Amino acid sequence: MKNCEVCAAGLSEIFTVKEMMLGFRDEFEYGICQSCSTIQILALPDAITDYYPPYYYSFTEVIPKIKPLPLMKRLVNDFRIKKRYRKNENDQLKWLKPLGVRPSQKILDIGCGNGKLICELFNIGFQKVQGVDKFISKDIDYGHGVKVFQKDLSELKKGHYDLLMMHHVFEHMSEPLEELKKSHALLKKDGYLIVRIPVVGKAWEIYRDQWIQLDAPRHFFIHTEESIAILAEQSGFSITDVIYDSSGFQFWGSELYKRDISFVEAETKAYRRAVDFFSEEVLAEYEHEARRLNDSHQGDQAVFYLKKI
Repeated sequence: MKNCEVCAAGLSEIFTVKEMMLGFRDEFEYGICQSCSTIQILALPDAITDYYPPYYYSFTEVIPKIKPLPLMKRLVNDFRIKKRYRKNENDQLKWLKPLGVRPSQKILDIGCGNGKLICELFNIGFQKVQGVDKFISKDIDYGHGVKVFQKDLSELKKGHYDLLMMHHVFEHMSEPLEELKKSHALLKKDGYLIVRIPVVGKAWEIYRDQWIQLDAPRHFFIHTEESIAILAEQSGFSITDVIYDSSGFQFWGSELYKRDISFVEAETKAYRRAVDFFSEEVLAEYEHEARRLNDSHQGDQAVFYLKKI
């Protein structure tokens, strides 16, 4: 029996999960750690790139046009960003707000796809933003220093960045401890890594193998607070905050899978819309329940703030 990749304890339960996002319905075995409760795939697919086709969402996002700030706005950029933090007016800023990230700091978005987020951050006023994604076909240069590198983290400049971000990327990594160590090396002293991931919560208990966040076989690990704490300590990080940010998606997406409906429509390759399957009242109930679960740390997504020590 394979042991847990995080804490080396035994796996207490083995179960099968179908690939349902794209509708392939291939089956994969997962196990649950009897100690840290991490859910993990037992064997990596031979051709994982087959499960990231050209229409995979992170490769098809619409990129906003790069718009450098006018001179006067650049001169008062620190004030502008602080004001936006206070107003909570932008989704892209809410992950940076707890750290008070300044517009002059160097930011790297890991697993950024085609780089939509870094382009948005540049247009808001962050001057030194880059991305890296080893699944893209080649480097992308949007100008004004906004670039996406087709590289492994080990190929980037060490001690170069103030902030690293992994937005729903860490669960796709086959060697999480090694990737955290590489991230640690890229950061300046006292730098931060933001890790947003699905986590084992109430939705897992409700839906089990039909829980949408399992996302077989792309998600190699579904972590817990305990497993992230273990990995952080082993890689030289301390966890300064954990914020749960799950949404009603954990319910309506899983309900689709219960009905054997893939998340991507087979012919059009379009992603399903909740409003095409559920009433406004039901969706509102799902969002209300998600907020309640977040407040009690039982949601199915969380943001971990890791500081380099």
